[in-house]
Amino acid sequence: MSEDNGINEVSNASRTTGRSKLARQFVGTVGVAFLIVVLQMGQGILLARTLGPVGRGEYATALFFVQLLLYIGMFGGLEVICRHAAEGRIESLSLRRAALKLGLTTGAVTTLVAVLLNALALPADKRYLMPLAMVCSLSLVGQQVLLIMTGVDRGQGRFGAYNLRRVIGAAAFPLLLLIAELAFGVTLDVACFVMVLSSVVSMAVCMNGLSSPLCGASEPSVPALLKESRPYAYSMFATDLFERLDLLLILWIAGLRDQGFYASMVPVAYPLTVIPNTMGLFLFNAGASSSHRMRIKDVHRILGVSIAVQALCTLVFMLLIATMVRWLYGEDFVPAVRFAYWLAPVAAIKGILQGLDSYVKGRGQPLAAIRCRVTAMVLMVAVALMLEPSMGAVAVAIAALSGQVFSLIWLSAIVYADVARQQPVGDEVR
Repeated sequence: MSEDNGINEVSNASRTTGRSKLARQFVGTVGVAFLIVVLQMGQGILLARTLGPVGRGEYATALFFVQLLLYIGMFGGLEVICRHAAEGRIESLSLRRAALKLGLTTGAVTTLVAVLLNALALPADKRYLMPLAMVCSLSLVGQQVLLIMTGVDRGQGRFGAYNLRRVIGAAAFPLLLLIAELAFGVTLDVACFVMVLSSVVSMAVCMNGLSSPLCGASEPSVPALLKESRPYAYSMFATDLFERLDLLLILWIAGLRDQGFYASMVPVAYPLTVIPNTMGLFLFNAGASSSHRMRIKDVHRILGVSIAVQALCTLVFMLLIATMVRWLYGEDFVPAVRFAYWLAPVAAIKGILQGLDSYVKGRGQPLAAIRCRVTAMVLMVAVALMLEPSMGAVAVAIAALSGQVFSLIWLSAIVYADVARQQPVGDEVR
C-alpha cells in the first residue's frame, strides 16, 4: 500500500467518524428537543385544566411581555457567545463566566423594561393583571442566564452537556407546577410565582460546577460582548418580534377566552418546529466554521427534506388534533381546535425558518433577514386587520401563516445567494 493511499484511507475514515458523530448528536438532540416539547405540553395541559380557558388567557397576559422580551432582551448575546465558543480561542471557564455575567446584565435590564411595559402597555380591560405580570417579569434573569450559558456548550459542540442542562431547565416549571397542584392546588397566583421559582432553578443548573462564578477571570468583558452583539441584537429584535407578533395581536384583538384558546394551542403545535429547529443548531456551527462550506446541492437537500417532513407531520397533526385536544384538554377547550388547524402550518414553516436563520447568523450576517421580517410583520398586521371583522380572532392565526410563507421564500433566497457566493467556480451547482 502506498503512503498516499494510506493517508487517503485515514482521511476517509476520519470523515466517516465525523459524520457518524454528527448524526448521533443530531438524533440525540432531536430526541431531547421532543422530550422538552412533551414537558411543555404537559405544563400546558396542567395549566389549561386547572385554570380553564379564561384563566389560561389571564396567565398568557401576565406572561406576554416576558415571552416577547426573552430573546430580544439578550441583545444578541446568545449568538455572540456561540460564535466565541465555536471559534475555540477563549478558555472554556473564562467564557462561561463571561456568559453568566452577560446573562445577569441583560436579564436585569430586560426585567426593568418588562416591568415598564406591563405598567404602560397592557390593554385597559386586562390591566388588573399588572401586578402578576410584574411578578412574572422577575423570571427573565434566570431564563436568560440559562440560554446564554448553554450557548457555550452549543458552540463547542458539547451537545451532551447542552441537552442535559436544557432538559433540567425545561423540567423545572412543570415539575414544580405538578408538586404545587398535588400539595395545595394551582391558581393563577401560584402559577406565576412557580414560574419565577423555576427560573432560579434553571440558573442554578448552569452555574453548577463553575468555580468563582462572579470573581474569577472572564473573557470577553460584558461591554465588549454587548458591543460585538449589536448586529445580532437588531436581527433578534426583528426576528423575535415577528415570531411573537401574533401573540401581541391576540392580546389586543381577542377577549380572555379566545386568548386562552390561542395560547393553549401554541405549545400543542410546537412539536412541528423541533426537527428543522434542531437542524439549525448544527447549521449555525456549519455557517461559523471556516473549514467546511455548504454547496447549492446541500441547500436543495436540506430544504427539500425539511419541507417534505414538515408537510407529512402537519398532515398527521391535523388529522389527530381534534381528538387529542378533547382527550387531553377537556371539552372546554374543543373550540380551540380551530386555532390549531391554522397554527400547525405556522409552526411547521417557523421551524424551517429558524433553521435557515441560524445558518445566516452563523455566517456572521445577522442583519441580512431584517428587511424580510419587517415586511412580513407589516403583511401580518394588514391581514389581521382586514380579516378580523369577519373571522374574529382566527384572523390572527391566518395572518401568522401569511407572514411565515412570505418569510420562507425570502430567507431561502438569502441562503441560496450566500452559498452561491462561497462556491468555487466550476463546482457542481445542482
